[in-house]
Amino acid sequence: MTGAFVCFSASQQGLASWQLSELARLCSLFSGQSTFVNVSKDRTALPTDTLSILATGTQSSDICLLLIEGVDAELMCLVLAEYVSKHWRLLSTSAFAAPKNEKYDFKSPVTDLNLRFEGLQTKAIRYESLLREITERVAEKDTSLQAYTAFMTREAHSSTYLGDGVALPHIIDSSISHATIIVTRCQPAITWLNRESVSLCIAITVPSDIERPILRAISRLSRRLSSSAFRRWLTHCDDIPTQIAMLDAALDQD
Repeated sequence: MTGAFVCFSASQQGLASWQLSELARLCSLFSGQSTFVNVSKDRTALPTDTLSILATGTQSSDICLLLIEGVDAELMCLVLAEYVSKHWRLLSTSAFAAPKNEKYDFKSPVTDLNLRFEGLQTKAIRYESLLREITERVAEKDTSLQAYTAFMTREAHSSTYLGDGVALPHIIDSSISHATIIVTRCQPAITWLNRESVSLCIAITVPSDIERPILRAISRLSRRLSSSAFRRWLTHCDDIPTQIAMLDAALDQD
């Protein structure tokens, strides 16, 4: 289920205790519930507990989230987003739209990999149609049928639905020329092969001659996606750039 969020990275000096104390004070003004998440290090803390946030060891390159729920969520998110923007690097938030000329200013941990991310908005209402759309993104016209068949064969073997509204269709096939991860928000949700409802589809496509560093990175991402907590963080942030930033951070985690 989607909710209010603030996505940011710390300054070069990290997260100062006085900044976190003020963050805790702001959180205490609202009845909403919030969670601090260091996505890069897979650690969580209560924003009202300064020491627990410091214990996450957050560094400037880490992708962090404030996940906000409750009756005051929207107003609380707006206040926290404004505070974060003054002291750290605000990457995105559900509170307001980022300026059009503003881009993510964090350094991706996998920039040296021959791997790319793409976002996809779809109107598909069936998983077969969505897989066809994804196939058109990752395969040439003369190999698209082969790629689509590979997706469907994989689904027939066992559903790639993970839980929490997330599906992970994936293929390793000669029809693929470039390793790609395609992130799709499904609105409305799509009924997957096993009758489960999917709101977020993360498709991984890699060529048959996959490079070892990419294989290791994708393996790390798959392990993170096996976590129900990580999947809930992803679906809470209903924003493709934010979701891509979270997935990108997970690729580099040991």
